Amino acid sequence: MTDSSSELKVLVTLSRHGSRAPNAIAKRLCPKNAANAQAYQVPPAQLTEKGMEQLRLAGDHIRHEYVERQKFLSPSIAGPERLHFETYFRADSADRCGQSALSLGYGLYPDKTGPKGFSKQPIAIYMQLLQNEHEFAATEGPCAAVAKADDLRYEQSRAQDLLREKKALLDTVGALCGVDIPSIPSMPHGEDVITGIKDIADAFTFDAQAGLPPLPGLTPEVRAEMEQLAFTNLMERYYSTPEQVTYWVGGFGDLLLKNLNQATQPTPLAYKYYSYHGHRELLHGLGKLLGWDFHFDGLPVALNTSSLHPGTTMTFEVRERKSHLFVNTFVWSPQTGRDAVRLTKCSAMDCPLDEFNGIFKSQLELTGSYLDICAPKDTLATSSVDDGAAIEDYDSILLTVAPFIALVVFVAMAIHSATRRTQRHVEYRGLP
Repeated sequence: MTDSSSELKVLVTLSRHGSRAPNAIAKRLCPKNAANAQAYQVPPAQLTEKGMEQLRLAGDHIRHEYVERQKFLSPSIAGPERLHFETYFRADSADRCGQSALSLGYGLYPDKTGPKGFSKQPIAIYMQLLQNEHEFAATEGPCAAVAKADDLRYEQSRAQDLLREKKALLDTVGALCGVDIPSIPSMPHGEDVITGIKDIADAFTFDAQAGLPPLPGLTPEVRAEMEQLAFTNLMERYYSTPEQVTYWVGGFGDLLLKNLNQATQPTPLAYKYYSYHGHRELLHGLGKLLGWDFHFDGLPVALNTSSLHPGTTMTFEVRERKSHLFVNTFVWSPQTGRDAVRLTKCSAMDCPLDEFNGIFKSQLELTGSYLDICAPKDTLATSSVDDGAAIEDYDSILLTVAPFIALVVFVAMAIHSATRRTQRHVEYRGLP
C-alpha cells in the first residue's frame, strides 16, 4: 500500500538478471544433456527470451507502481518539462545484465512513450569494464586475490564434508551426465568442483525455466537436491564471515547510500530513479549486510535465506513525513509480486535514514572497508643461496641498508595508518 501521509523522494532498485542459457562449460560437464544445450536460441550465459520477459515484467511493475499509482515518475524518461532524464540505468559488465536493464526499460517505457515520431524510448545504460569494476564485481577486480584465497579455503574444508555427504547424489548425477564430477578439475579447461556443481545445477534449472525436457533419468527430486547442494555451497563459500559480506557488496554500498542520501540535499536536475542490474551474489551480499533475508517458497534455503527467482528486484524508497526521512524496502519477483520487507538490522519498518546509514557504518567498523580487506598484504620472501661468498656479500649489503630500510618502513606504516583511519571515516558516510 502507498503511504499517503509521506512523500516519495528517491527510488532505487537492484535487480538480478533474468533467466539465461547455461555457461559454455556446461556442455562438457554434462555431455548427455547436449540436446538441451543446443536448444537455446542465444549464446551460452546470455539472457533468454524468458529472461527478457521477466525483466520486462519488472519494468511493467515499476511503471504501474510509480508512474500510474504513486505518480512519482513521468510516463516518459524525459520528464514532464523535458529538462533532463528522470531515470539512471547501470548494469554489471556482463552482457546479460545489460540486456536485463534494457528489458526492464522496455517495460517501464513501452512503445509510444518515446519522442514524437519515434515510438520507442531509447535508454542509456552505463557499464564499467570488469577489471575496473568496484560497485558490482569487486571480487573480479580489487578483491580477486582475497576472494580466490577464501574460495580455496572453503573448498579444502567445509566443502569436503558436503561432497562426502552427497557422494551418492553426485554419483547419480555424474552417471546421468556422463562425467565423473570429482574429476572436473582435471578435465581439459576444467574448473573447481564446487563451481562445476553450480554450473551443472544451473543448467538443470535454466532448462526447466526454458521449458526444455529434463535430462533423461533426471527426476524432480534429484534436480532439487542438486540445486540445494549448489546453493548451500554458494552461500557458505561467499558469506560465512562478515569480511566476505563486505567485499561481496564492494563499492555498491557507497553507491546506494549516495543515491538515497540525495534526499537530504535535493537538486532540480537529480535523477528520481536509479535502476541497477547485477548478479544474484550482489543481492545476497547486500541482503546479508542489511539483515534482509529472502523467503521464496519452493526454492533452496541456506544461511536462513532462500535462493532468488531470476528478475528478483530489491526496492529502496526514501520517503519524507513531517521533515523526517526514512527508507521503505520491498522485494518483487515475476513469481510473487511485490512484498514489503522489514530489515532485521533496523528498528522499524519505516527505517530512519540515519539508522539505515548506520547499518553500513557498523559493518565498516566490524570489518573495515572492502578496500581495507582487499589491500595487498606485505609478505616476507626467502631465497636460498648456495655460494658462501654470495651470502657474505648479501649480509654486508643488508647491514649497510638496514637502518635506511627501517626508516622507510616506519614512514610508510605511519602514512598507511593515517590513510586507513581516514578511509574508515569516509566509507559509507552519508553522501550529498
